[in-house]
Amino acid sequence: MSTKSCMVVVGYNGNRVNDIQKLRECCHRLYNARLVLLVEQVQADDHRVADHVCSTSFAEADVLDSVEQVAGCLSADHWQLLGVLPFSDRGVLLGAALATHFGLPGITPAQARAGLDKQIFRQLEARGESSPVDYRPVASMRIDSLAQLHQRVVELGGKGFIKPACEGASRGCRVINHPGECEEAWQALKPYREGGIVLEELVQNAREYSWDDVAGSTWITEKTTTEGAYRAEIQQVVPAPLNARLQARLMAAGQHMAALVSADNGAWHNEVFLRDDGLSSAVETNMRPGGMHIWDLARHAFEDFDPWQRWVRWAVAGHIDRHVPVARGHCGIRLLRAPLDGILRSMPDIAALAHNLGMDLVEALYAKKAGDPVSALVQDNTAFVGHIMLFNHDYAQLSDDLLRLADAIEARIEVTVLALAG
Repeated sequence: MSTKSCMVVVGYNGNRVNDIQKLRECCHRLYNARLVLLVEQVQADDHRVADHVCSTSFAEADVLDSVEQVAGCLSADHWQLLGVLPFSDRGVLLGAALATHFGLPGITPAQARAGLDKQIFRQLEARGESSPVDYRPVASMRIDSLAQLHQRVVELGGKGFIKPACEGASRGCRVINHPGECEEAWQALKPYREGGIVLEELVQNAREYSWDDVAGSTWITEKTTTEGAYRAEIQQVVPAPLNARLQARLMAAGQHMAALVSADNGAWHNEVFLRDDGLSSAVETNMRPGGMHIWDLARHAFEDFDPWQRWVRWAVAGHIDRHVPVARGHCGIRLLRAPLDGILRSMPDIAALAHNLGMDLVEALYAKKAGDPVSALVQDNTAFVGHIMLFNHDYAQLSDDLLRLADAIEARIEVTVLALAG
């Protein structure tokens, strides 16, 4: 039997299943290679977007067994593996192990753990021999009990930001504004305690950005998060509107974060604070493509730029080419919230609304359908009901359009409020 070429994608976060289809098209077009998707639990849409789907464990304790399982399956079906693309936070470790096993471009399993576990990154940051002159580490510590949480929050001045050590998509992230909130926050984090809990200083009055990189092409993304006890990302704009000084400062912070972990990784999404005193600080490093369609925003915002194609080429050849893409304008995404708690009854036609408002819609999608339960309180990124994506050569106009269109949509979302049991 003849050998066939394939690429392996390891996992995907949340509702990013349609991004697998973009990777599959790149694999077909560039290398005539099939896409094999590795997941922990097979979902109905997986077979729609991938050529082949394989279920295996991503757990750290099972990595060696999973590598053996995947290698055995590829060998039995006479596949030649060309490259490995770790696409989910949990998949980064197995992806690194597979790349190492097959001698393909990628990072080592030891390096991958720093991208998966926020505690390890903070340890590397603390041990770093140098950092950019305008960079300041965030105070961070592991928390193992409610009593310890209360003590540490008091030591931080009565406020803090608590989050799981090994989760993404803003799951479990929570602001503590007073020591009296510690017990409620600790109980809410019960599902994540086995993977570790991290408490950090509450960085206030800071702007949030990410340093995004694919095979050496880097840019800064502007991030907006919700207010209140829970913090979830609600809007992103590529590229961020920055003067040369702040652009250089954030570029240096993101590059520093990557250098602490690995020089060989092909995709980064390093989240950065720009404090009100002008200093930068690392939020966390992610060793996979950024979420919220950041790469699609980049594809529309920059001239002749396709991050998906660039990442696939890196996975095969391992080539890192340092350069900054050239912007032709700004592309932004905003997530949509439900107005009430209850059952989603109907949603407006986004394309028609955008047309009536005189806006050029790049993309719009509802993540939920009529009959789904929804909540006005956004605890993480899975609570949003959909998204809109717009392009404009002018940043201020883009920002205004995103807010106006989102407000118009949300005002027309109809929710059936469930009566409380008496």
